[in-house]
Amino acid sequence: MDRVQVSEIPEEGLSLSVKEDPAALDLTITGVRFLEPISVDVFLVKAEKAVMTTGRITVPVAFECVRCLREFPSSLDIPLSTQFVPAPPQLPSGEHPMPSEQAEDYYYRDDVIVLNDLVRQEVLLAVPFSPQCRADCRGLCSQCGQDLNRGECACAPPPDPRWAVLRQHLKGQ
Repeated sequence: MDRVQVSEIPEEGLSLSVKEDPAALDLTITGVRFLEPISVDVFLVKAEKAVMTTGRITVPVAFECVRCLREFPSSLDIPLSTQFVPAPPQLPSGEHPMPSEQAEDYYYRDDVIVLNDLVRQEVLLAVPFSPQCRADCRGLCSQCGQDLNRGECACAPPPDPRWAVLRQHLKGQ
């Protein structure tokens, strides 16, 4: 699936369904394990120089919960609706403003669309920043490391730091 020639896309459009290996896309993300290849279904339609792209990316994954560190199954189901436009000429180095309507566009060069870049970027953007096994996950005890979802630990709760001055005063009496 790596590359598609724009000139070879028929007028009625081109439908592609492929499975991609996450390792081939350089998708190594801390706390995420891909359980199967990434399933990509896209439909490409030429519209003048732009190529409209719609479809879906799906993949079952296992995330590591940021609270209790247990692995839990989930899936990424990413809708696609974007366009590929010809790459602008090379700009000199430095900062250049990008109009907001171009922020979600992808670019192709030399009449070749590289779909792997699209798949990689969309998967990276779809991974949650702090995945949790469930909304009410209690996490780990900060003193002994016990998973509080599986039961209470024997640690005493940490003292409230707001009362530290009063505790010191009472110890001095």
